[in-house]
Amino acid sequence: MRYLIHIAVCEMRRDWLAALCFVASLIGGLTPLLLILALKNGVIDAMVDRLVEDPMNREIIAVGSGRHDAAFFEELAARREVGFVMPATRSINALADAMRNPLAHRLERSVPLMPTAPGDPLVGAGRIVGQGEVALSTPLAARLDIRAGQDLELLIGRDIGGDRQTARAPLRVVAILPPERYGRDLALVSLEDMVAVERFRDDAAVSVEDWQAPRRLPDTFASFRLFARGLEDLEPLAQHLRAQGIETRPRATNAVLLLGFRSTLSMLYAGIATLALAGFWAATAANLRGMVERQRPSFSLLALLGMRPLARRMIPLVQAVVLVNGAIILTLALCELIILGINGVFRRSSAEAVAHLGGPDIAATLLLGGLIAVSAAVWAMRAIDGIDAAEILTEG
Repeated sequence: MRYLIHIAVCEMRRDWLAALCFVASLIGGLTPLLLILALKNGVIDAMVDRLVEDPMNREIIAVGSGRHDAAFFEELAARREVGFVMPATRSINALADAMRNPLAHRLERSVPLMPTAPGDPLVGAGRIVGQGEVALSTPLAARLDIRAGQDLELLIGRDIGGDRQTARAPLRVVAILPPERYGRDLALVSLEDMVAVERFRDDAAVSVEDWQAPRRLPDTFASFRLFARGLEDLEPLAQHLRAQGIETRPRATNAVLLLGFRSTLSMLYAGIATLALAGFWAATAANLRGMVERQRPSFSLLALLGMRPLARRMIPLVQAVVLVNGAIILTLALCELIILGINGVFRRSSAEAVAHLGGPDIAATLLLGGLIAVSAAVWAMRAIDGIDAAEILTEG
């Protein structure tokens, strides 16, 4: 085998210009494909993942009010399609008159309120907002100039016969929601605090002084917060609720488009890669066949010297493996340099890698290169069978 490798390399050295052009053509065809893959792995997949995995796109919003008891929530929570569900009060009461940061002397009016519970996708796993606590969205926290661990004041107003009354309560900020998770004003409080707000506004018997006193939660709730486990679960959940006479709407009206976007993108890249690899294979096969034709006298001489047909066929195979793998290694090195440059340019504007090639990508590229080299060499190997030992004598 060693002497076959020696002969194959010597022939490539003798025809070095053709070998160099062959490698350059492979690099030129493979580099754009790997760069597209690197961008897909980086910024493109990151953007698609953010769209698909954004919990807000998995939310189902109840239309109107109902009377949902504990059995309703237990049955819904047990469904495979449900990622999170909890009771909620009427939307008309889901607004604080104001929130005030006494330390920074900042006040925000008409702040949206929402109940939360363990497992809330907006808050994140492992975080719990208890009674007397609050989680704020990033925009709201920025305007209040407040951080986690500080206290703010909640103001809830009502009007009873022309008498304007305002209830106040201190709340400890336990979390700030990531900006990508919720980009508008929002304060998440415990269900107990949310029910206390509703009772204060609806029941004149609840006074300003004792509005936060411990009370039993109601047996039924007017609404709910519901998140599907995945985008594909939105429609089955909506149909299940519709069968019970509960009308809903998805927060993400383009959920079907988002669901298909990732698979469509993968199919598009697979199509481009297939066409590129087919061209890569064709170029390799044609170049190897051309090299055999140029080296025809050499193969005729080897036949005259008694080299077996199988050994002669191995020469273009060795050349294919050496040239193709050499081209792939040079392409990977070139791509890594370009990727470093791309990530360096966008480092200030993006904390994530804009482009990257992982170990599996590199391994798959080398494996495909080996398969292409072997399969593309078949044409050249078969052409050797047509080279007669007498040709060298005729030319001579």
